[in-house]
Amino acid sequence: MTKSLSRPAGGIQMTEGSLYKNILLFSIPLIFSQLLQVLFNIADVAVVGKFSSATALGSVGSTTTLVSLFTGFLIGLGNGVNVRVAQYLGARREENTRRCVHTALILCTLMGLLITFLCLVLAAPLLELLKTKDDLLAGAVLYFRIYALGMPALGIFNFGNAVLSASGDTRRPLLYLTIAGVLNIILNLFFVIVCGMAADGVALASVISQYVSAILVLGHMVRLKDSCRLELGALRLHREEIGRILGLGIPSGIQSAIFAVANLFIQVGVNSFDSVVVSGNAAAVNVDNVIYNVMSAFYTGCSTFMGQNWGAGKLDRMHKSY
Repeated sequence: MTKSLSRPAGGIQMTEGSLYKNILLFSIPLIFSQLLQVLFNIADVAVVGKFSSATALGSVGSTTTLVSLFTGFLIGLGNGVNVRVAQYLGARREENTRRCVHTALILCTLMGLLITFLCLVLAAPLLELLKTKDDLLAGAVLYFRIYALGMPALGIFNFGNAVLSASGDTRRPLLYLTIAGVLNIILNLFFVIVCGMAADGVALASVISQYVSAILVLGHMVRLKDSCRLELGALRLHREEIGRILGLGIPSGIQSAIFAVANLFIQVGVNSFDSVVVSGNAAAVNVDNVIYNVMSAFYTGCSTFMGQNWGAGKLDRMHKSY
């Protein structure tokens, strides 16, 4: 007989109880988590705009759309992990859950490393393709390359966030992102004001903060007592799980990428104006990202709900969510 799965403290059981209440309680911490992820770039723009030059601000702003393009793939992969783990948890398939979790960590890390490599190699050509102003190009390339070093950490955190959210726990990721967000702001101020750095300083602050959030979520997952627990000895790629995760994650990543590609054309148009307009657009883009991320939190909440109830075979409960 299959043993029931233990849930993390504070985890929400999506297969039981009030449908609307569960989705709402699940989504609220997720909304704040999504907002804090946007905070990394907003903090960069705010600190550079206040304490550095307009050129540095324009350099950071010139990379916003490219950052969204590449991080979209990591977010999409995380969505694939979230749905697959939620289905296994709903079906109480512990061994499948373990295999999926350990395979997903390797996949998300490798994807982060691949994106880092692509960003380091293609930073200058991509920014030139976007017609980035000559006076902004050097700073934008430097910022983008440094920021790209944090992509593996972002992949790892998205993995942890996906697994914990699938089990009904959205509070832990929020806590870890809050810590990382506060650290990001402090490091931004330190590198820019104390060290006299500009775009490179805020990029470095973001990278450090991202690795802190990744370490925190991994540290929590190795201490879990359920089937979502991470064990170093169990880390391996399971072929069947690779296909299942990528089958969900790649379409989701492409969806995010298409949205970002559309914004690339807008960025080309913005870059045809002077540096002041580019700097102003950087602030507006971040406001747009805030709205989009709030909406995506509810999408993730519904995905987790559907995944758990699909796995549990509660189709009638799924139909009620419509």
